[in-house]
Amino acid sequence: MTFLEGIQGDLIFPIFVYEDEQAYKQSLDSGYMNNSKVFSKNLVNRFEELAQLKISNMLLFGIPKKRDRSGSEAFKKNGVIQIAIQTIRKNFDKKFNILSDVCICQYNTSGHCGVTNGSREGNSQPKYGMRIDNDKTINILGKISLSLCESGTDFIAPSSMMDGQILYLSNLLEKSGFKKVKIMSYSAKHNSCLYSPFRNYNYHSPNFIDKSSYQCNFNNPRESMREILYDIKEGSDWVMIKPSFWYMDLVRLAKDLVDVPLVVQNVSGEYALLKAGSKIDPIDQMEWTVQYLKSLRRAGADKIISYLIFDLLVDFENESTLSV
Repeated sequence: MTFLEGIQGDLIFPIFVYEDEQAYKQSLDSGYMNNSKVFSKNLVNRFEELAQLKISNMLLFGIPKKRDRSGSEAFKKNGVIQIAIQTIRKNFDKKFNILSDVCICQYNTSGHCGVTNGSREGNSQPKYGMRIDNDKTINILGKISLSLCESGTDFIAPSSMMDGQILYLSNLLEKSGFKKVKIMSYSAKHNSCLYSPFRNYNYHSPNFIDKSSYQCNFNNPRESMREILYDIKEGSDWVMIKPSFWYMDLVRLAKDLVDVPLVVQNVSGEYALLKAGSKIDPIDQMEWTVQYLKSLRRAGADKIISYLIFDLLVDFENESTLSV
């Protein structure tokens, strides 16, 4: 397990903070990613567990009680993530490095990462052909980012894939007095079926959502590289490729082009595949997970976001205890 000990500081654990207890309990029925979910009132206890496992890097997502068309709950000062950051800082000071997602897909009624055109909401929206208002969305991302900075986040992590979002947000942070807050951009976030386990339990409308107009195409690696290079030019401190499992060729390609930390995200579908495999035919899950993470590292990833981290560190801790 020398490999794990060597990269533990580069692992980032995603946490979904639920504002509504009933929604939190319903989400547990999936059986997937449950260690990444926490009801807001139980936040301190969960973070005490994470501290014991020496998990120090957290990527926070909010699951609000209320949603509207523009996702306004995302930038309220008393929003679910804003309160969560303040609670973490109050109880743990700087023990955790906090990265905060900047998007509206969990907060709005469409499930899109941007403000959609027209007045239709929820299930009445068409599956295809939705137009995103790029500039209006960027303005909202700015409001979200400032509210997160005011709450005490270390990083903002814009994941909307709007054109020019990094330039806008980097300039906004600088002029607003938040130069020390860093940006981790979802630079090459690909349109993928691998997000479905997350969407099925955390979106207002879990039906198919076509995001191909603003997320990267699986078949166009040049576009993915352009997105990454543009984000660096516009002021991103870290850049990301998402998903990871079938994109390691892009990780290798990007690593040869960039001189900033390269992040990859092991998404919900990839996590579900491993879990499903362990149910069909018992496997050494810890060994499979280590080799999977090692392959990402070998491809060129400097940082790895993964739902697997909690289970892996629990198994590692148990194995260490048994060997004593």
